Amino acid sequence: MKNWRTFILGLALCANGALAAPQVVDKIAAVVDNGVVLESEVDNMLSTVKHGAQEANQQLPDDATLRRQILDRLIMDNIILQLAQRANITISDEQLDQAIGNIAGQNHMTLSQLRSRLDYDGMDYNTYRAQIRKEMLIAEVRNGEVRRRVTILPQEVESLAQQIAAQTGNGAEFNLSHILIPLPENPTQDQLDKAEALATSIVEQSKSGADFGKLAITYSADAQALKGGQMGWGKLEELPSLFAARLQGAQKGSIVGPIRSGVGFHILKVNDIRGGDQKVAVTEVHARHILLRTSVVMTDQQARAKLEDIAAQIKSGRISFAAAAKQLSEDPGSANQGGDLGWSSADAFDPALRDALMHLKKGEISTPVHSSFGWHLIQLIDTRQVDRTDAAQKDRAYRLLFNRKFAEEAQIWMQEQRASAYVKILDSNGQ
Repeated sequence: MKNWRTFILGLALCANGALAAPQVVDKIAAVVDNGVVLESEVDNMLSTVKHGAQEANQQLPDDATLRRQILDRLIMDNIILQLAQRANITISDEQLDQAIGNIAGQNHMTLSQLRSRLDYDGMDYNTYRAQIRKEMLIAEVRNGEVRRRVTILPQEVESLAQQIAAQTGNGAEFNLSHILIPLPENPTQDQLDKAEALATSIVEQSKSGADFGKLAITYSADAQALKGGQMGWGKLEELPSLFAARLQGAQKGSIVGPIRSGVGFHILKVNDIRGGDQKVAVTEVHARHILLRTSVVMTDQQARAKLEDIAAQIKSGRISFAAAAKQLSEDPGSANQGGDLGWSSADAFDPALRDALMHLKKGEISTPVHSSFGWHLIQLIDTRQVDRTDAAQKDRAYRLLFNRKFAEEAQIWMQEQRASAYVKILDSNGQ
């Protein structure tokens, strides 16, 4: 990113060289370390936020407040983008194309339809690509930095899994909105008192019917502030433990807070609550097989023919499956057990074997099946339903712990980056 002084000089030279045709020069809204935030960037985001709010029927604060929030967001973006530049982190065109294709798919559109929709909304496609690239780059830097700060211990996973199992209405999801009233590092008592008073006032206004989204856009320092504080759907265990504890027993429409944390005071609104998880049941199969590997002395055709002959002998009763496996199978792990593979989920098998097993009845023998290991004759002995709720709970506990800690560390990391950056906000005269 250009040094801001060089950037200003460039603008001055352009102005001096174009006296015959005066043009409006883009002003600088803020200097951020070695970069700048331009007024045009603020104006463009202001227009985007207003358009989105209109479509969502979302109330907005006055323009001055909205511009301040937008400028804060752009300053933080600028700081992170400079981190990316220093670390030589980039987003390739291939990654960008894939991301845009995913966005189109998630909205049930083709790429052509997405471009048409952007054109209808008045957005140039190249501008849209640049914005998506920017957001991906910011996410790449933030995620990489924050992941390194997250540590999860096995005992934490075990403890949370037990809590999940013990919860009534296990797995209920909450749709939340969030307002963060920030605190500086080592705040004074006066700063604490003012922040708490503002947070308490916002809670009272919300409970009295004020639009929570508008209050979030006006006051919140959270990354989702310009979206009305919308956090979307999530489980209690995904949230910081301070939030989860206060949301126990909360009802739809509840305003929860203020909640004090290391980064400030938080206010939550419960927009909606839905369902819970059912027990996790997995179908396991008990199978056995005979494996023949192809080689210079046995072609695919010969292996297939040999297994067809073995299958015919087994079905006629001339030899048992187990005896044939012990004599002929080239799978050292199962041959001595008569080809027995034991109980396991069908997904644990090679895809070709898995698909064959899914079409067999109990006791039935397949036709020869080719996999990455060779040629198989496979028999389905039995199936059973197994409760894997415990294992699923541990998997989910790990994911939820990671998400919770990531969210906590991300907020702290962003505040640290902002505090350590040089930021000068300029007035309308560039001062």
